Order: sequence, then C-alpha cells, then structure tokens
Amino acid sequence: MRERVQRRRGLGLVVLATISLAGGCAPGREIHAVRLSGGHMPTELVQGWLEHCSDPVFRLSRVGSITFSIDGFERLAKGECDLACVDRPISPRELEAFAEVPIGRRVGFYGFALYVNPSNPVDSLFAKHLKMILRGEIKDWSEIGGEAGPIRLIGPQRATRGGRLLLGQAGIFFDKEPWEAIDSDAGIVDAVAADPQALGFAAVGYVGPARYLGLRLERAGEAVLPSLEAIEKDRYPLAKVIYVYHRADADAGPREAVRYLFSPRGQVALENAGIAPIPFERSAVEAR
Repeated sequence: MRERVQRRRGLGLVVLATISLAGGCAPGREIHAVRLSGGHMPTELVQGWLEHCSDPVFRLSRVGSITFSIDGFERLAKGECDLACVDRPISPRELEAFAEVPIGRRVGFYGFALYVNPSNPVDSLFAKHLKMILRGEIKDWSEIGGEAGPIRLIGPQRATRGGRLLLGQAGIFFDKEPWEAIDSDAGIVDAVAADPQALGFAAVGYVGPARYLGLRLERAGEAVLPSLEAIEKDRYPLAKVIYVYHRADADAGPREAVRYLFSPRGQVALENAGIAPIPFERSAVEAR
C-alpha cells in the first residue's frame, strides 16, 4: 500500500514538473507579471515578443479593450496597466494626468512608401491628394501636376499590415481595397517599374526599378521621403513607430520587459515580425 502511495506521489511530481516546464516557468527563472494596454497593433506585437521570452518569464495580461493609444496612456496614468504599448508619443494633455513624466522608448517601426516609375515627372504628393486618389476623387496624373493619363493605383492585399495602413489613409470604409492588389512588395514595385502611369504602395526599401514619391503634409510644405531619420522622428505618415511607456515609479516587471525588447534576443524577435528595431541609444522619447 505504502509503495502505491509513494508511486502516486512520484507520478504527481512528474506531472507538476511537466506542466511547469510547458508553461515556461522552470525552477530558478524569474517571473514578472506585466499588464498591457494601448493600441491594437502595438499591443499585439509587444505581447507576442514578450511571450517568446523564456528567461525571464513574463506573465502577461491585457487590461480593458485594446484599441487606441489613448486608452494605454489613461490606464497607465491610473495605475491600471504596467506597460502602455502605443503608436505615437504621449501628448502634453495626456502628460497632465501623471505625477511624474512616464518613461517612453521607441522600440521599432514598420514603414511603407509611395513608388512611381522613374520616368514620372511628379516628385511629391500632397497627403490630402493621396486620400482623394484612394477615394476615386482624383483619377488622372494631370490633376496633381503630372502628364495626362489615368493613375493606376497598386497596393498590397487588404488584410495585410500595409493594406490596413493604406485604408486608414482613405479615412472611409471600403468593402474591397480601391486599388489593384498584388501579393508581394516586390511584385508591386516591379509593376510600377513597368508602367509610367502606376502609383504603388509597398514596404520601404525597394528603390531601384522604381523610385520613392515624396509626401507633403502641407500643400506647399517640404516633401518628406521615408528616410530613417524622418520615420524615427514621426515626420513620415506612412510609417508606424511602436512605443512602450511605463511609469517612472514602475516595479521590475515593465522595466525587465523593456530591457528584453532591446536585448539581442528581443531585437531578433522584432526583425522576425517585420519590424525594424531602433537602437537603445536612439530610443528615448522626449516629453513634448
């Protein structure tokens, strides 16, 4: 009888050890509870990166509806979350809710660009005109300073990260993307390179067969190209920077989470998700 009880106890210990290891909570590893809130895309990305960290282990939870950056800042100010995962810097008005200025870091970015054929004489586009092109209110290059001819708009599939960003530029809902959809960024740029009347929207970094089209935030303003500096400083609207903020008096959990994101393993995790990491020395966010 005693042998049977001991055997059952031994079996139970094996099961507990197996469950512990499967959950990533092996003996000796630090475990940090971190509550996340903020914008949908930044929170999804940060949660995915932290879930793959095995030392330390992060026990993650989401607070409230994960929709907008403002939600993350509000919950962080109230102490309801530990890490605000957002796609913009905190505003002066949002700062007023904090006793001390929260600590913010730019983790990485994903960027897209407008591409045109090298023979196209148009060098930049007013941001409002891009919206009008997407809505079908501008259809000919002659309406924006180019040679007469229909604008052939080419972009990614609607459900992709780029497709969602481009639909956001339109400012209205479409049942189907209002552009010719191609599966890959390289395919979009190749199509633009073969057609002088094409306007393509694809990930940054494919210049060569086609060239970037600058974007002006004001009608008579300076044309902004998707340079690293412009993207990191939020001067280029077709890119999204991922930010994380924690309170100045935060405990070890959020601080360890940020430390992991800038570690070599964390940087690889960002790159595997299609996010360009920002080096720690350039990541600090200055309060506005």
